[in-house]
Amino acid sequence: MRPTKLLNKRHAIQQNKDKGDDLPALEDKCIQEIVQIQTDCGFHAISDGEYRRHMFWGTFFPSLNGMKQIYGPDASIFREYVPDIAAFLEEEKVPGETVICEGKIGHTGQSSYIGQFEYLKSITAKERHGEIKMTLAAPNWYHLRYKEGKAYPKEVYENDEDYFGDIAKAYQTELQILYDAGLRNVQVDDPNLACRPPSLECRV
Repeated sequence: MRPTKLLNKRHAIQQNKDKGDDLPALEDKCIQEIVQIQTDCGFHAISDGEYRRHMFWGTFFPSLNGMKQIYGPDASIFREYVPDIAAFLEEEKVPGETVICEGKIGHTGQSSYIGQFEYLKSITAKERHGEIKMTLAAPNWYHLRYKEGKAYPKEVYENDEDYFGDIAKAYQTELQILYDAGLRNVQVDDPNLACRPPSLECRV
């Protein structure tokens, strides 16, 4: 659960009621507080609560070459039974933003998560750096959301195998960057929603 003060700040920014200049400082404060709570409770894995992200899936997919973040997507592209989409539709809404494939997918070589990890290191005892936990969305996250034929343009990928092949390579690069920085604890979120291909897990 994100702190109310952080949620209120992000809502104000989204509604153009706040420029958000002090958002990073507020995120720092909230992360310090949640890390202290975890430390006091004796947790072995230390997380920043994903407080730098507006949603748990974070900034990985939008940062990839070939992927584009769009706002106000058409509801017709989504699978209605996917849990988060179903929750939106129950409220007669659609996600305010989503990420679509528009070209060949590839990692830029720059991690959008490395700053989150480095900040956690800066406020965590050195002997506990190996216990810091970072989360990544499941590799199928955006493929699962979209109806057949909507996950990627046919002129870009001929089939799911080619699409997931490039997704897997992007994950390998991301994980290598984080590993080289000292990360040893990665959690893949929503793996229970994995649909295909079965070989992707071992490839990542």
